[in-house]
Amino acid sequence: MTSFKTWKFWRTGRITFFSIDSKFAEQARHTARFHRSKSIRGPYVDKNGTDMKNGGASVIDSGNSAWAGPGGQDIEGISIIARQAYSTAENGAPKLLISDLYWDSSGWPYYN
Repeated sequence: MTSFKTWKFWRTGRITFFSIDSKFAEQARHTARFHRSKSIRGPYVDKNGTDMKNGGASVIDSGNSAWAGPGGQDIEGISIIARQAYSTAENGAPKLLISDLYWDSSGWPYYN
């Protein structure tokens, strides 16, 4: 099941929509995704132009060796993203991660 507890906001003539893919029962399998649209009513598409109704989604974070299951993101303004993840070094202890949010030349979000 995909969860759409997310944020939408207007930037550069488009609405960016962040979501969490939680197809798996384990919390550590979440991925943070995004889509965008020119209209609040959609369609919302990924970087390849695939509608989210047809499975389109651009992944902004799928975890790494230090952090599993990133998701539950919150956007502050247009420059900070906060999200939860599970520490692999601490037996899956939940942690809050905060990063600067950037926008590429095409208006797509990313963070380091």
